[in-house]
Amino acid sequence: MNQKVLPPLRGKSYGGAWSIHDQESTDFLNSITVEKGNRSAFVQDYRDWFSNNKHFKGLDSYKHVDFSAGTTEAFGQFYFRHLDKRLRLLKGEYFYHWLMARNYFTSSAELGTEPLSEGDVVVMSCPFSGTGNLPPDFYDTLSQCEKLEIPVMLDLAYINISCINDLDLDFKCIQEITTSLSKVFPVENHRIGIRLRRDFYDDSLFAYNENDYVNLYSVNIGHKLITKFNNNWLYDKYETMQIQTCDSLGIEKSDCVIFGLAEKGTFDEYHRGGEYNRLCFSRKWDGRIDE
Repeated sequence: MNQKVLPPLRGKSYGGAWSIHDQESTDFLNSITVEKGNRSAFVQDYRDWFSNNKHFKGLDSYKHVDFSAGTTEAFGQFYFRHLDKRLRLLKGEYFYHWLMARNYFTSSAELGTEPLSEGDVVVMSCPFSGTGNLPPDFYDTLSQCEKLEIPVMLDLAYINISCINDLDLDFKCIQEITTSLSKVFPVENHRIGIRLRRDFYDDSLFAYNENDYVNLYSVNIGHKLITKFNNNWLYDKYETMQIQTCDSLGIEKSDCVIFGLAEKGTFDEYHRGGEYNRLCFSRKWDGRIDE
C-alpha cells in the first residue's frame, strides 16, 4: 500500500520533531572518547536520571529494565506480543504506530471514535506526539483500560524536554514504558533508549541485553551525557526562547520546549490530523534552517 499515514512534513521549516543541535551538547558529544560502555550500569542510571526530581507514581513497579535502540525497538517487541488484538491509537500519534496499524494489525481504530473493549491494545505517547502535552483524556483512557484489562504501552520519548513533572503510572494495565535520549540530545543516529517492564518475560530484546548484544558504544555516549547534564537542562535552557518564538508567531506554547501549537486556520500546512497544528522550532534555533 502506498497510502501515507501522516502528511510528509519533515521537509518544511517547522515540520517533524527534531532534537536541538545545541552547541554545548554537540561540543561535549564530540569530546567523548569512543569506547564501550557498561550496559547494566547505564540502564539503571538512566532510569534514575529521567525520573529525577519528578513525581512518577508507581514507577518503582517497573523493575525490569533493558537497553533499547531508541524507543522504536521497544515498540516492535510490544506489538509482536499483541498482534492478535485491535490496536487503538490517538489521531496525530507518532507515524510509526499508525504504520504498524496499517501493515501488521488485522484491526485498528482511533481512540475516541468508539468505546474501548476487551481484545484491544493501546499505545500512547506521553507527552503526546501531536501536541507535546498530556494526551487527550489520558487518565480516563487508562482507567478504562484498567477496568477492561487492556494492555497499554507508554512512550515517554519527550518527557525530558517537557515541563510535565507529575504522572500516575500506577495503573496495572500499563505493561511497558519506553523513553530515549534522541530529543534531549542530538543523538538520534546513536539510538539510545530504555524499556521498563512491570512483569518479566524473555523476549529477544531481553536476550540481547543479557548477552550484551547491543551497541555498547552508544551505551557509553548515553552514560556520559546523562552524567554531564541533568534531566531538565534543555527545557530550562530554551523555555524563554520557546515563549518568545510562540509570541512572535501568535501560537500557543506546548508543554514540550521544542514545539508550538497553532489553532486550525493558522499554519494549516502543519496539520497532522489532531486538534492543533504542531510546529517544531529546533532546526530554526540551531541554524540548520535559516530562511
